Amino acid sequence: MSFLSLRSRASPDEVRPGESFRRRQETALVETATVLGLREDLLGIPHVKFKVAIECSDATCFEEASRILAMEAFLDTYPEHVLSEMAA
Repeated sequence: MSFLSLRSRASPDEVRPGESFRRRQETALVETATVLGLREDLLGIPHVKFKVAIECSDATCFEEASRILAMEAFLDTYPEHVLSEMAA
């Protein structure tokens, strides 16, 4: 068994620096977002700064520069919280 297990739709309370979240596409593409930090904007809306690792079916992988999304947009885009077995 893998040391990672997945669960559907994370809650905002689970989004913390160092945690990872995943999005699966209809193709073999898998994106894993790792939270770098959290910050509220001037209106008090929480935002997530994260980096994305993209895994393709041909075993290639590349990592993009960091991105920022509002918390709700982040959870809509990356709904699966990746949990280690120790935390599960």
